Amino acid sequence: MGDLRKASESLAGILKELEEKIDSDFKSGIEKINKEFQIFFTSMFGGGRAELKVTVSKTKKNHKEDNPELEESEDEEMNQDEGVDVSIILPQKRISSLDALSGGERALSSIALLFAVSQVNPPPFLVLDETDAALDEANSQKYGKMLQNLSKRTQLILITHNRETMNQAGVIYGVTMGSDSISKLFSIKFIEAQHYSNSQNL
Repeated sequence: MGDLRKASESLAGILKELEEKIDSDFKSGIEKINKEFQIFFTSMFGGGRAELKVTVSKTKKNHKEDNPELEESEDEEMNQDEGVDVSIILPQKRISSLDALSGGERALSSIALLFAVSQVNPPPFLVLDETDAALDEANSQKYGKMLQNLSKRTQLILITHNRETMNQAGVIYGVTMGSDSISKLFSIKFIEAQHYSNSQNL
């Protein structure tokens, strides 16, 4: 029995250390994401504030489902559940709820958060599949500025139909179909195209 008690105490200690480690890493990760989130959000909106907030809710554990004979006073143990909420404050606006944002503002905020998460541990490349589909021309320009900042740390592969987004690319790859119904791949390097255009204007 003594060995079992020691093993149980040792296991309880390991579980406690693991929980503390997870909690510490989680809070550290939130802080890092918030730092990047604020940078990208400010770049998009020219000010304001954006952050992730850890929320805590308590619910009563229901042991009676497992043991119906428990008295009411014995059923007071509480569960503590943590979650994450997004807080947004736009510049020159009294808006702090995502529900009050326009479709474009919500899309830009979501993109800023996505980019912030990716930059905590930057990947070698990032594939963005029409993340700009819901943006109008003005917001597309803001999105383009964000892409410029992001491209300094991560190679970007974009799938888009947005002309403003295409203007931020170094190389464009496209697929076209001729009269023979055969798909063909073409590419354009903006630097080479610009040099060619300048030479034609001389």
